[in-house]
Amino acid sequence: MRSAQRSRSWAFVARSAAAVFFVPLAVIGLNSAHAAAAPSNANPNGVLKYGFDINDEFSNFDPATETNDCGYTVMSLIYQSMTAPGQYTISGGVAKSWTVSPNAETITFNLRPGIEFSNGQPVTAADVTASLLNTKKSPLRSSLFAIQTITSPNPETVVVQLSKPTAGDFLWALTYIDGSVYPASTISTASTAPIGAGPYELKSYQPGSSIDLVKNPHYWDAAAYPLNAIDFVQVGVGPQAVSALTSGAVDMISLDPQQYTEVKHNPSIGISIASSYDYITINTRNNTAPFNNVQVRAALQYAINRAQINKVLFAGVGRPAYQPFPPNSPGYNKTVGNKYVYDPTKAKAMLAAAGFKHGVSFKLEVPSGDTTFQRLATVLQSEMAGAGFKASIQLIEPSDLLTDVYLHGQGNALLSEDLTNGPDISNTFESEFEPGGFPAKYLGTLDMAIAPDIEAANASDAASLQGPLMQKVGAIVMSQGLETPIEFEPSIIAYNKSVVGGNVVAPIGQCRSNLAGIYVKK
Repeated sequence: MRSAQRSRSWAFVARSAAAVFFVPLAVIGLNSAHAAAAPSNANPNGVLKYGFDINDEFSNFDPATETNDCGYTVMSLIYQSMTAPGQYTISGGVAKSWTVSPNAETITFNLRPGIEFSNGQPVTAADVTASLLNTKKSPLRSSLFAIQTITSPNPETVVVQLSKPTAGDFLWALTYIDGSVYPASTISTASTAPIGAGPYELKSYQPGSSIDLVKNPHYWDAAAYPLNAIDFVQVGVGPQAVSALTSGAVDMISLDPQQYTEVKHNPSIGISIASSYDYITINTRNNTAPFNNVQVRAALQYAINRAQINKVLFAGVGRPAYQPFPPNSPGYNKTVGNKYVYDPTKAKAMLAAAGFKHGVSFKLEVPSGDTTFQRLATVLQSEMAGAGFKASIQLIEPSDLLTDVYLHGQGNALLSEDLTNGPDISNTFESEFEPGGFPAKYLGTLDMAIAPDIEAANASDAASLQGPLMQKVGAIVMSQGLETPIEFEPSIIAYNKSVVGGNVVAPIGQCRSNLAGIYVKK
């Protein structure tokens, strides 16, 4: 499981769905698409200034100890993961190809010939083994927990034996932080001096101010990344980011939907929008009152006006989340549909039937530093009050979420975001409801009734297998209020058209970057 903390939340990363088929025993050999030759107006020494909230969306460079997965926006450019994500499929990274056993428990990886780290050192099977086992130590990398053994018959081959048939999920996990590969000799210094095999390498880092990357001269697919360097500049989210872009202080930003209307008619600003399965949700603490009562959680589903929130707070470019999967997902349950519309009268009646005729009071933890989440919390507070839920908003520093909310049990619920980054739709629930999942442990959301269906789906990426299972699980999640989806949030990138060239494509989810083929104009 890829668990991620945005500036606004502690969010649990999954991947978006598509009709991708997992083929046992077939050799998968995929390569990234090479970019065409740089156009004549490309500056070979071009430096892209990327506005990024370093303070709230980055902790450190070490895949095993990072606590804010939005740092992957930067880390994905330094490290080459074992596999690489696409909108609908995965491709090769450090591993050029792989085979999977019929029981989905053994994966044999063939490393890319000649691939090197940025220091010129060859990437070997020993480095891959050390990286995976070191990153596995993180409590957030639960997909790696299934690793039973790793063997290397030769320096170019890695064989991973899993303890359960979750090869489909594992391969997708390896596109993310879980699959980052780094030299075994640099593990102790990775947090401040990372060495990877990605397209760029770290030049300098000023905490809270800047992260400067330069092109990795040893990158195996150099033509795909024309940019000579990338400077990540500290910019707060929301209006601050828009101001930095329009003033020329930065060339590109990740745009919050509520700022979309501010720039959509600006002729100097280009915008790329990608539909996303990322959804904002309320994660309740299901092992303590009041949300240890399933009837209370079920009533909460009717206490939120999702359609109004999408219109007012997200400029209509998102989608109301009436269930965990949008209509274009194989996991979408047509029977559930838009059943959970705002119905405060029904919510009050459900609370009264559960023994709470005077309503329910609870503390809602809301990460500070993000205007969208704070505005959303205020709207939710008003809507829920009309449905019998009296929410006390508690702002919390994002850096304190892990310790205070999870480990120390602060608050009754958390406003967060589930991040989805690829066709493995079952991973949406893996960490939340399966044994060993981080939130399952600390929020009391473990549900053994649906865990077998989640694990069965993790064996494959085939929509024909995962879809029906996730439709079943999604219906249970909603009926029992195991979480409360609110809004599917799109991925939006805004950029200065006079500076940035190439085909700008928004990444497949939040907390990622997609800079392949991008260049700075002369």
